[in-house]
Parts: sequence; structure tokens; C-alpha cells
Amino acid sequence: MNVTTDLSGVMASGMCIGCGACEMADGSVRVALNPRNLIYEPQSAGSQAAADVCPAVAVDYAGLQEYLFPGAEQGPYGVVRSVHLAQSTDLDRNMKASSGGLIKEVLRSLLSSGDIDGVIALDHVEGIEFAARLVTDPDDVDNLPGSIYHNLSQVPALRLLRDTPGRLAVVAIPCQLEGLYSWVRRFAPELRERITVTIGLLCGWQYSHHSINAMGEYLGYDPADITDISYRGGGPVGKLTVRTDDGREYSASRRVDFGYQVAFDRHFNTTRCHVCVNHGNFLADLVVGDAWLPSTVFTRTGISLVVCRTELAEQVMSRLVASGSCIATQVSDEEIRESQTDRVVFGEFAYAYAEHLRRLGGHVPELHGPNEGHGTLKPRRQVARFHRELVRKQALMANRRYGYMKLRKATLELRGYVMRYVRWFLVRILRVKSLSGKRREIPRERLSRFR
Repeated sequence: MNVTTDLSGVMASGMCIGCGACEMADGSVRVALNPRNLIYEPQSAGSQAAADVCPAVAVDYAGLQEYLFPGAEQGPYGVVRSVHLAQSTDLDRNMKASSGGLIKEVLRSLLSSGDIDGVIALDHVEGIEFAARLVTDPDDVDNLPGSIYHNLSQVPALRLLRDTPGRLAVVAIPCQLEGLYSWVRRFAPELRERITVTIGLLCGWQYSHHSINAMGEYLGYDPADITDISYRGGGPVGKLTVRTDDGREYSASRRVDFGYQVAFDRHFNTTRCHVCVNHGNFLADLVVGDAWLPSTVFTRTGISLVVCRTELAEQVMSRLVASGSCIATQVSDEEIRESQTDRVVFGEFAYAYAEHLRRLGGHVPELHGPNEGHGTLKPRRQVARFHRELVRKQALMANRRYGYMKLRKATLELRGYVMRYVRWFLVRILRVKSLSGKRREIPRERLSRFR
């Protein structure tokens, strides 16, 4: 393992995810938007202190899990007490969320019951800018936006945690919690007791701001004119909706709009996403995400997959069901695997791609999660081909050649694009895994109460 003394490798490789831990650990560092690759990253290399907490340098998953869940067994999905499929019974809340509406139900319950004094969660500032704010009123929770897919600076969340006394809940994506807890454990241990509970998302990757720019070219809006943006809502898959300062609204289906499939192709992800092994959010107390299962295809409003890693998380889930705020059914942890795929859950591509980058001699974060060794690594040829394509597309993005990228998707990449839908149809609709005896679906009667 190479000894990393500053953030120079992170800057050279474009591996920053904007968590802000470096800025909190080293006052000389500032995280800002890079005008070429359109992701947030440090403006200077900083010191050893910055490198020690940076998730783009290394993450001590085993140590952090023991720090957060002392004595608990760490399996391939992290620490797991129970897994549930759940859905808010509030139709409006559920439709706006698209994925089951569980996060807002959890936050409202925590605040109403007095378990916490406040929530640190993202809110809309202006345009495409979102930043963490403190919420203390349960009725204010519904004013928070849904999931934000583009890269952001998470420094405001860390500052709020540092400056806000009391018992707090933090809503965060996996790499944000990696930076937060690395900083807290090393430089601000007194803040640990303020974090009563963390609600984490099953992450579907962050995207650079090139995605927003590309959609502007495809739909006809100027990114500089955006007044608001929403990535979900209106059904289990949802749609991207952009509003501009002239009062116009632009939208695209996340499932079938061709332009969306181009602009939110994985090559538009931040570079660190490609080596991420923690999409399952190993460090969050309660994890929520879309339940992409054959048995949930029927849903009209979205169903959440919920992973409880602590006793408090299970108590909150029980309370939501008892109060009638949600419906839920407990399932096995195999549903995590089926919903998110082996490629994501076990890091089958990420571990292989990280090794490929090491062979090339580039900066690669040291990420060894509890899932390492539980999947089958993707072949060298496949990851090498992906890397060549990524380098090519990042150059096209930097030169704003979004129209050409759309043409490529319709020609050179058409076969892969079509096969994605073929695989979806075979697995989710025809249920080929069930027909071949590879898995047993959740009985329909157990999900009869879900919309």
C-alpha cells in the first residue's frame, strides 16, 4: 500500500466525491467545483490530516463498523439485524418519493417521538445548488426535496454537525458517511454522541454536472436558467423535471427517454463511483432504497427496501407499522442482493476496476469492504475496455460534445442499450431466475397490501 501524505493523487485522478472531510480536518483546503470535469474537489493538496480522512484515499470499513456497531457481526452486507420491504401509506408522500416514501416517514417519526432534536438533510438553495440544513419540525420534513443525483459539496452538513448541540439524525449517501465518520473518529470524537441515528441511501452513484448540461442540450433548456430540479416523482421509476426562470418545465422519463439514458449513463458518474464498493451503505443505521425486485414490479407508487443495522432502526420501523404510517413485510438479506445485483452489492466490477487502475500506476483509493471476495470479479478485458471508453467519454464531456455522445449511443452502443432492456424483461417480468430454480420469489399474498 502506498503511503499518501496529501490530496495530490486525489486531485490528479479526479477521485474526489465532495464529502468535505478534508476541509474540516485541514483549514488550508477548500472544496469547489472543477470547471472542466464539473465535480467538486479540493483546490489544494493540503496535508496529512486531509489525506487521513479522505474516502478517495482509503476507508477503514472494518474499523468504522466496529466503531459504530461494536461487537456486531459483519457479514457480506455489513451489519444486518433485519431487512424489510416497506411503503408509506400516505399516497402523496409516496408518489413524490417514487421509492416508497420511507425516509420522510422515518424522519417525521423520530422528530415527533422526541428521539432526536433535529435532522441534517439536503434542501434546495437555488438553481441546482442544494445544501444541508437543520430541520426540527416534523411538518417541515415534507418540504425537503427527494434524492439528488448530481455531485455536491457536503461541507455544510459537517459544519452543522459541529455547530449544532443535541441529538441529531443525519441523512446521507455512503461516501458522505465515510468522510463524516472518518473525520469524527480521528479529529472530533466528541461529536459521535450527537449522532443518534443515520439514515443512509442505497446509492445509485453520483453524476457530474455534465449530466445536467447534456439534458439541457437534449431537452432544450439552458443550464444557467434552472431554478429547480427534481430527479424522482410520479411513479416507481419517476421522471427528471427541470424548471427554468422563464416559468417553463422540462421533463424526461427515467426509464424510456433516450436522452436520459445517455446523460445518466455510468460514464457520467464521478470517477470515484467506479471503484466504490459501498453502495449498500455499510455505515448507516437504517438504509433505504428502491426495491428493484420481480415481486415488486406491480407497484404503482414505489416500494422501499429497508436494512436495519441497529436496535433503534428496528424500533422505528415497528413504530411506523404500529401507527399505520407504513406497511412492511420482513424479508431475507438475499433480497438486498437481488434488488441491487451482485455487480453492485459485492463490488464485482469495482474491485476489478480498482486493480486495473493500480496496474496502470494511477491513484486508487484503498477500499476493502466486508463484501470483498463474495462475488466474481469482472474479467480484465471487460474493465480495460470500460476504462478506454471512460477516458474517451470524459474527454468528450470536457469539450461539451453531448450531441455526439447521443449519436454514439444510437449507433456504436445500440446493442448494449437494447440488451439492458432485454435483461430487465427476462429477470423482472419473465422471472427467469425463479423459473430456473435459482431463487424463490416473495409470495404475492405477502405484498397484497402494497400499492
